[in-house]
Amino acid sequence: MIAPLLKKLFGSSNERFVKRMQPLVDAINAKEKEYQSLSEDQLKGKTQEFRDRLAKGETLDDLKIEAFATVKNACRRLYGQEVTYMDKTEVWSMIPFDVQLIGGMVIHDGGISEMMTGEGKTLTASLPLYLNALSGKNCQLVTTNDYLAKRDSEWIGTIFRYLGLTVGCIQSMMPPDIRGQQYKCDITYGTNSEFGFDYLRDMGMAMSKEELVQRDHFFVIIDEIDSILIDEARTPLIISGPVAQSTHQFDKFNPHVNRVYKQQVEICNKLIADAREKLKSAAKDSDEFDEAIFDICKVRMGMPRNNQVIRILEDPDVRRAVEKKELFINSDANKSVLQEVKNELYFVINERQNDADLSDQGRSYMSPNDPDAYVIPDILELMQEIDSNEAYEDVEKIEKKREAQDQYEQKIEEMHNISQLLKAYCLYIKDIHYIVAPDDNGEDRVVIVDENTGRAMAGRRFSEGLHQALEAKENVRIERETQTLATITIQNYFRLYDKLGGMTGTAVTEAKEFKDIYELDVLEVPTNRPCIRKDVDDRVFVTMKGKYKAIINEVKEVNGIGRPILIGTPTVEVSEILSRFLRMEKIPHRVLNARRHQEEAEIIANAGQRGAITIATNMAGRGTDIKLTEEVVELGGLHVLGATRHDSRRIDRQLRGRCSRQGDPGSSVFYVSFEDDLLRLFADRMTGILDRMKMGMDEDESIEGRMATMMIENAQKKVENQNFMIRKRTLEYDDVMNKQREIIYELRKDILVSDDPKIRLYDILNNTIEDQVEVFSTGRRGAYRVDKEKLEQWLGTTFPLDFDLNGFDFEQPIEIAPLADVIIKRVVSGYEEKESHEDPAQIQYLERNIMLSALDELWIKHLRAMDSLRQNVQFAGIAQKDPLIEYKQQAFQLFAELEDNISQQILSNMFRTAVSLESIEEMLHNIPMTEQSAQDVEFENLIQQLKLLQQQGLDPEGVSIDDMMQMEAQPEEQEIIEAPPVRKPIERETPKVRPNDPCPCGSGKKYKVCHG
Repeated sequence: MIAPLLKKLFGSSNERFVKRMQPLVDAINAKEKEYQSLSEDQLKGKTQEFRDRLAKGETLDDLKIEAFATVKNACRRLYGQEVTYMDKTEVWSMIPFDVQLIGGMVIHDGGISEMMTGEGKTLTASLPLYLNALSGKNCQLVTTNDYLAKRDSEWIGTIFRYLGLTVGCIQSMMPPDIRGQQYKCDITYGTNSEFGFDYLRDMGMAMSKEELVQRDHFFVIIDEIDSILIDEARTPLIISGPVAQSTHQFDKFNPHVNRVYKQQVEICNKLIADAREKLKSAAKDSDEFDEAIFDICKVRMGMPRNNQVIRILEDPDVRRAVEKKELFINSDANKSVLQEVKNELYFVINERQNDADLSDQGRSYMSPNDPDAYVIPDILELMQEIDSNEAYEDVEKIEKKREAQDQYEQKIEEMHNISQLLKAYCLYIKDIHYIVAPDDNGEDRVVIVDENTGRAMAGRRFSEGLHQALEAKENVRIERETQTLATITIQNYFRLYDKLGGMTGTAVTEAKEFKDIYELDVLEVPTNRPCIRKDVDDRVFVTMKGKYKAIINEVKEVNGIGRPILIGTPTVEVSEILSRFLRMEKIPHRVLNARRHQEEAEIIANAGQRGAITIATNMAGRGTDIKLTEEVVELGGLHVLGATRHDSRRIDRQLRGRCSRQGDPGSSVFYVSFEDDLLRLFADRMTGILDRMKMGMDEDESIEGRMATMMIENAQKKVENQNFMIRKRTLEYDDVMNKQREIIYELRKDILVSDDPKIRLYDILNNTIEDQVEVFSTGRRGAYRVDKEKLEQWLGTTFPLDFDLNGFDFEQPIEIAPLADVIIKRVVSGYEEKESHEDPAQIQYLERNIMLSALDELWIKHLRAMDSLRQNVQFAGIAQKDPLIEYKQQAFQLFAELEDNISQQILSNMFRTAVSLESIEEMLHNIPMTEQSAQDVEFENLIQQLKLLQQQGLDPEGVSIDDMMQMEAQPEEQEIIEAPPVRKPIERETPKVRPNDPCPCGSGKKYKVCHG
């Protein structure tokens, strides 16, 4: 009671903030009026003047008022002039309003400006961009797609170029040399994925400092910040490459899963038909009624999207009984009942958790001759049986364990393939979650449809084999699996920047998340003119059919008076359905969805014309203006009609915001049915409302009112909270990886930009040798006993050199430092001898390659191990442990091993990397070795391989000897991309140790996740 009173007396915190900004706005306007008397050259000269003042110690905040005034005055001088962008010419008609000055100051201070559609966010961004670009550092503006990036860099870039700043634009598939030029500009426009992938390529893949394209991460403005930091944050940026050998079995299992799916459909159709018959005559308290309800529950577990089930649940009595029965079935006390339900089905679908699991009957159906073919064995029990079997010798036990482990992993892989195929058939629907469209070569591909924008996301792939399962389902070519080469989440990428700001029309509902994760405050900037849009209460229908009929009727009514209509749909499928209805009524209209995205600009440009009807997925809601003619304004403006409520309130607000820009008239309304996924899965109290709707109402009638709206908003809040928890959990896991990534990338960058990489190489040499001598030592400081045999074995394995250690009595305690110093001096002298046979111009390249090849190869393997770890720790919950804590602890151990392995491999590479065949021969013939060993033979064999490469016309220069020894004929690699193509290091496989064997280092881990 007190809070509303205080708000009425003193205003909200947002209103008080806007009032505090007013003196600054007045100061900017006064200064701009003063600048009107300057000549054009004097105004343009302000840019250099500001930079000189910054160099003398002034801050950007000191220049804020003058810089904003300069941009406003530049816009005033451009007013009425023709500006060319995107091959078209328009007359400049923009001068920043006071509210845009406020928005610009919020962004400069590191906040988010929430500004309604049509309030000029694009122009607002020019103010803080100009101010921060005066620093001489690269400032960036992030947009949602390439089209907007190019448009804004040319259109708004007119201001910056007028004032003497340079403007660049990053586009997909742009060559690296041109990318570097764009980043050298004062201001660079691009999409979040392009900026993120450039960072990953710079820090994780560039092989010389000339290949680096990004300058710094100083200041960034994110347009439509909620779309990028909220909607896209659940999916990390990943640069992937194909694995050397494909192991998927989707094509093998697809026919079996297809057969099981059809059997499940048949069973569910029979169950629902029997239930319908029983419900016709059964009393509500009879056993027959209970049996019918039980059958419906089975169908909901086996085929939750079954249309007949959805129809039956329109009866409130049935819905209430089903909800009660499901609570009974899923309770801990009735696990046997749940198992009984599962046994009648071939598989079970959990729609909320997006999961699918094969039942015992399904396993038997897929493999009638071997019911255990798809049962995962108890690996611990198998291992214990092998250990306790006295008939096996130790060597046999190791072999048996290896076989058991291989069998276990094969079963895991098979069940994963089957589970993904079941999800593909039951949970991922064509034209909703994906489309099948031809690529540039005319070959059909499965293309993801973004759930928030409706845009087709070519090049993106579902993870964990789901995309391949969809390819198998749709009978298109199944692409090879990929492995992660570099990855970062959207959240952690943008937290790299010194200062981050943003703007959008819908951020208040996610203000807490912005504050918690990014430390960004959201400020609502008032509109320049009052918004006069009429928002009508939601209209809720019992059935989807009734909803569609009502939508068509309203379209006919509104279109009859000439008002343009924008119909927002959640999926491609719904847009096509409504389009068919309109064609049946012979109503002309345009459709904009993932199938027709090339026509977007033209369709949106005409959406505000008299009588225009546009059906659009949510892609039409961002970055484009629907401008009205004078005639349309007089008729009442654009009418926005939502075909359903979206999972997120923000998306609904974006759709409403498409009309009534800058004080234009307009109206909006949403149509909802109880068959919509949002209400079906997440709405509470549906049964009570259905009770009231059922009395005296038919499917063409709707209810409107506060209760229905609250129910819908509560359902949306549930989904928003669930998605927030997913994003938060993703970030918590990636924070662990992020710390490791920062260390590796900092080391990598230091190697790249160093003028003398030999300094870094010798640092690693000194530290590693000292550490290894300690590893082979026992005792305490000043009285160490060093295991000479192990030390010499390590030295012989790592360096092809002779070591004279006779000056040390290993039977007595010795000091570590003098021993390490002798070893270091011998390695350095041997390396300098090797170096003397190299081309001096190539030495720095060679030394960088020695370090980078080791670092990159092991980092990629570490990413694989971390992926496996993250999947495995989820089972820690069974042992009442927090998976995240387990992940952090084991990740720390893996990273410590990674650092040791990188150092070890760098030292090994010192004498196994050369720039030419001649230098290798010289090196081998001039470095003395203690005795003929397997390693000598290995080097001699290598020379023969190198000569063979030269005879084949291949260039062996700059190739690691280890890599050359591993080169074998490999199948042609086909690139599967989530980003532009990248260079993939050659991976070394050790033939003597199998991936599932215990690692020789003694860690107890498998070789493949330790030193494999």
